[in-house]
Amino acid sequence: MKRLILLFVSALVLVSCDTDDGPNIAYDIALISDADLPEYFDKDETYDINVDYALKSACHTFVGFDGNQGKSEENDSIFEYNITVISSYDPALTECTIESESLSRSSQLFKDFQVKSEDYTTYRFNLLSGFDSDDKPEYITIDVPVGEPEPETPEENTNV
Repeated sequence: MKRLILLFVSALVLVSCDTDDGPNIAYDIALISDADLPEYFDKDETYDINVDYALKSACHTFVGFDGNQGKSEENDSIFEYNITVISSYDPALTECTIESESLSRSSQLFKDFQVKSEDYTTYRFNLLSGFDSDDKPEYITIDVPVGEPEPETPEENTNV
């Protein structure tokens, strides 16, 4: 009886070790080409912020955003967001047979983004857009001031 139980358990272990559980998933970076940001943020207003990016192939799919945020090390009146787009694909596929008219996509980075604090005068968005020849990341940096900026050149006073 003990041998029968040992044989049954051994067979169960061998069958459960099957490694073909379906497609594998690997993650990759999709490069950002643009972002839909306002000229400035009004305090307590809400904004939907979208990001445009390009997938590496039609076999890649959007997973989400990754990054970090915090006060700028260079200027404590700037709050920074460092954003990367993550995609996934099946590395077992040797050729991508899925066709797509365009690999460009857009996804919502923030829904109802709101500036609530007066601690920062600028919100900086560093969006991963590529890598240089030394494989160092390159970013599209967009600074959005809080409050309508003053005109660069003073308007003439017409009330003489």
